[in-house]
Amino acid sequence: MTTVICVVCGREGARLVKAPFDAIYNKIPIRLEDVERYECDRCGESTFDPGQDKAVSDRVKAKSREHLGLLPPEAIVGIRKRCNLSQEDMEGLFGVEKKAVGRWEGGRSLQSKTADVLLRLMDRNPDIVEELRKVRP
Repeated sequence: MTTVICVVCGREGARLVKAPFDAIYNKIPIRLEDVERYECDRCGESTFDPGQDKAVSDRVKAKSREHLGLLPPEAIVGIRKRCNLSQEDMEGLFGVEKKAVGRWEGGRSLQSKTADVLLRLMDRNPDIVEELRKVRP
């Protein structure tokens, strides 16, 4: 068993707990239930191991995406592939920074509402890609 040391008071043996967790992501208050983390009995400080940290981050972003009504990562991948676009092609069409589409598809960041609307239009009518190419400078 791994010994966990509290980052605040230095005590060994912080215990594993599951409890609600509150966060704010993109100005959106998020509450997650049953979030696993380590808690110090002495000072009450909560800490995450790297796996727990990633899991919480993924859940917070998913809940934010749901709250905003944005497409999930797997839908973005599907739309892009059905339109025969690489991530770089889509970045060029949308005028977003390099690697942005990869972050959307990997769930590491949320697409803007504008990008989400374009994705939905592309899903309904893949021919819109050619129209986007015409209007991009």
